[in-house]
Amino acid sequence: MNPDERVQAVYHGKVPDQVPLMLDLSHWYKKNMNVPFDLSGFTEVEQGLVDLHKQVGAVAYVEMGGFYSVHSEDPQVQIESTTADGVFSTRISTPVGTLHEERVFNSGSYSYGIRKHLLESTDDFQVVEFLMAQLQCRPKWELYEAWQNALGDLAYPYAQLPYSGSGYLAARNFGVEKTVYATLDEPERVHQLVDAVNACNLRILDAIIDGPFEVLFISDNYDSNVQPKDFFDAYVRDYYTEVAHRLHEKGKYLAIHVDGESRGILGWLAECGVDCADALTPSPMFAHTAAEMREDAGSDLILSGGIPATIFGPGATDTEFAECVKRWLDTRKESARLIMAAGDQVPIEAPLERILMLRELVDSHGRF
Repeated sequence: MNPDERVQAVYHGKVPDQVPLMLDLSHWYKKNMNVPFDLSGFTEVEQGLVDLHKQVGAVAYVEMGGFYSVHSEDPQVQIESTTADGVFSTRISTPVGTLHEERVFNSGSYSYGIRKHLLESTDDFQVVEFLMAQLQCRPKWELYEAWQNALGDLAYPYAQLPYSGSGYLAARNFGVEKTVYATLDEPERVHQLVDAVNACNLRILDAIIDGPFEVLFISDNYDSNVQPKDFFDAYVRDYYTEVAHRLHEKGKYLAIHVDGESRGILGWLAECGVDCADALTPSPMFAHTAAEMREDAGSDLILSGGIPATIFGPGATDTEFAECVKRWLDTRKESARLIMAAGDQVPIEAPLERILMLRELVDSHGRF
């Protein structure tokens, strides 16, 4: 089978000839190839990233830029993003108020840390709610098709929705601490904001759902340590269930980017009809082993991930790395709903030789 056919087989509930290998190499590529970047994302095919995927032999699935744009036709609504002197700034202006965010570039991590959140208090929520009611979506499938053509059988692009309402607050624009306090002090206010964001996202989904993708991706960066079951049930469960339902009616699939403590959440995702849990990181970074993740998830949820950043980087030996990969691949004996990937992005400090090892390990130990 070709690499992309292996991924497709897993999503279709079939058994591929071996576990598919998918990697997000975008961050590693930018840092190690000294590629300048801001947070606006790729607007065209990045040939160097294509060449890296071909060298590694891993399917590309995310971080290819946006396959649609959002805009408001109200001239009083303005969204402006700029990068200057290492600071990425976003300003949102509406008739009911203005919001401003700042993120600062860190050359060591090659990333942008949040210096000023977009939202300072629940008083700012009305601006977001007004904005969400205004936004409209314009697909850009030409970019999707360009990546497919460039990557060939190493392409399996996921379309992506923005953060869900809960992720919009906790993972991106309000911060964990303020979000937790707001859910305790003003739960109705939080529900109103979450519902406004989710309603906007569902309109985006309706606008893109007939596009060429098979899998839709929500990058909520969920962590059950700070977003436990009562939070999930109150702010997340109904939304994920509705997105999964709409996709399944079209013969498509839903992947949720976890990228945090997954203890408990895998079962919750399966209950919502989610098809894949992405960016799964087992012990020693988080609580569960690969085998415990499979037990928690049941046999039908696709598990994508498997390698903690601490094991992928130079802090672990090649033997420790290989054993970690094998433990993940061993779970294929319990369920073929498995993808070999990093626990999020391939870390920038990972040696290229170790990344190249991964293809050999999957070929040797991941066959069915």
